[in-house]
Amino acid sequence: MPINVPAAWTNWANGTPKAFYNILALEGAQNALPVSRNLVGGSLGAYAVLQAIEHSIDHSWGGSIIFGLASAALVGVSTALVVPRYDTREKTIQTTIALAGIGAIIAFASIVLHFVFAVALPPPLPTERLVNFLLFPLVLWNFFAFTYVYRHAKLRSVPAFSFAATFVIIVDFIMARLLH
Repeated sequence: MPINVPAAWTNWANGTPKAFYNILALEGAQNALPVSRNLVGGSLGAYAVLQAIEHSIDHSWGGSIIFGLASAALVGVSTALVVPRYDTREKTIQTTIALAGIGAIIAFASIVLHFVFAVALPPPLPTERLVNFLLFPLVLWNFFAFTYVYRHAKLRSVPAFSFAATFVIIVDFIMARLLH
């Protein structure tokens, strides 16, 4: 007996994960993502939760929850303020989905690698400093992925680079140090 899957689910399952993969690989743009308010909320929620979990590894739970919510709010608000100046509202929703989605995926990769490195590096070593050094390429990957998404949101190269750099510096270096 065949199972009938709704067409909306089939279209989403065939397109959205592949679109995220293409964005992470710096090969596709956010145009392949659907324009969906539910997906915006889901991707921002996943981004907030995964950022909070990533931050909670080295910091308190209260500060981690505030960090996750603040970084998700920063993604949503900054995208909503910047992108409409360059293109349509539909592109704003797709850009927010792309930024939050790839940010969540990179945060998940950071959590997994943090645990792998923490197990591989025994406690007598300065584990936190070594793990932060080894995970710095993920910060760079986040920066380049955000620059790529902003660039495909019709921002010119310099503003895309500036907004991505500002976001990564604020979230990964300023907010992460302030919210313990």
